[in-house]
Amino acid sequence: MTSATANFPSAPPSFKDLPEVIREMLRDEANLSTARHVLEDARNDARSREDELHNDRPKIGMFLSKKQRDDFAAATAVIQNQIQVIDSMLLRVAAARDRLQGPLRAVLLNHMQQADPTYRQGLRASRYHEHWRRGHSVVVDRLQGFLRDLKATRTALANDAGKGLMVLSEETNWCVSTLHGSSAALDLEIDRLNKWAADHATAVQGTHFARVRLPILEQWACVARTEPFARSTPTNALAAADALYSEFIEYRQPSLATLTGMFQASADEHGQIAETRLRQRWSQFLNYAECHLVTDAELEPTLTAIEQRLSSNERARLAAQLPFDPFVTER
Repeated sequence: MTSATANFPSAPPSFKDLPEVIREMLRDEANLSTARHVLEDARNDARSREDELHNDRPKIGMFLSKKQRDDFAAATAVIQNQIQVIDSMLLRVAAARDRLQGPLRAVLLNHMQQADPTYRQGLRASRYHEHWRRGHSVVVDRLQGFLRDLKATRTALANDAGKGLMVLSEETNWCVSTLHGSSAALDLEIDRLNKWAADHATAVQGTHFARVRLPILEQWACVARTEPFARSTPTNALAAADALYSEFIEYRQPSLATLTGMFQASADEHGQIAETRLRQRWSQFLNYAECHLVTDAELEPTLTAIEQRLSSNERARLAAQLPFDPFVTER
């Protein structure tokens, strides 16, 4: 197995500082990548020779002697056998690479979380996603409580207005007081939700993640909208409560669902930026490994050694996941 040796890329930052296990896995991936290219070239060459063999054969088979027919069949069989061997090797290479990708990705992620400041900062900032998600859920719950109390207040105000009262009854005052509490709780949770978005913006400032913004919910000013109820006549307060209820049902409540979609888009973009960063570093490391760590060793022994290492590592990972067996005692 051979590899091009011209135009070596310079060693990516911290390549030589990578843990030995990562360098070994990158070397294996580089060998597998190079092997795939070599095998594909060999397969294309075999196909070309097969096409040439068929093109050179006389079109009318009756003009061929028995020896010519036998020679053609033998030459065709040799090429087809070569293609079968190559295809078998390609399948082994693809299977080995698939087995390697998951573990290599895991160790690279762990390394970048420790050694790559940009990636680490993006990872730390992503914790605000969960804070925002929980904050949004709390806002939804507080909104349900607010709408429940607002509905009860409307009913009490309607009773007072129906009786022709000019001031709020004791029951209605109690409903308005309860509504004031749920209004303050909703305003507070909206402020907290928006603070998570602001904290996230601060955390990603100056990085590739800075273009990601978590959604901000406009201030609904629930306290300011409901506080005047206590100082109004039942008729005026009822009209204001009806308008407020319609506004929240038709516009405010649906806007929370819209905000969820905006948040998911932001979280996805954040993840794509992190994935791009990982892929860039992975590609840099792999390119360097292909140029500097791939040798001219025979393909079959190299592939067999990689398969054996993969199997050994997989057994070690499985063994590490097994629980302690209480029935095994020391001798």
